Amino acid sequence: MYEAGYNDWNPTREQVWNEPEAVWLLQHAGAKVAEFESAGAQMTQRELYHARLVAAHDARDMAAYRIALNGYVEASREASRKKRQRKGRSDAH
Repeated sequence: MYEAGYNDWNPTREQVWNEPEAVWLLQHAGAKVAEFESAGAQMTQRELYHARLVAAHDARDMAAYRIALNGYVEASREASRKKRQRKGRSDAH
């Protein structure tokens, strides 16, 4: 039951490095990116996203790792969306 003022979120627990979870998150993100790129979309600044992932992994910071992975997937999703829009405009002409 929810009680006003009660908060069980533990930022320390959330940021503890968890290697199996990190591997699973990377595999899941990689699958999503592969899905978006299968249509030919090319993500810009791929090196930047990779550097962020490496830095978060090296720092063993799960919160930063999740943020980096989410950014990577979102950039791929956006590239895919833009590719579909460009294709739609070229098909219309």
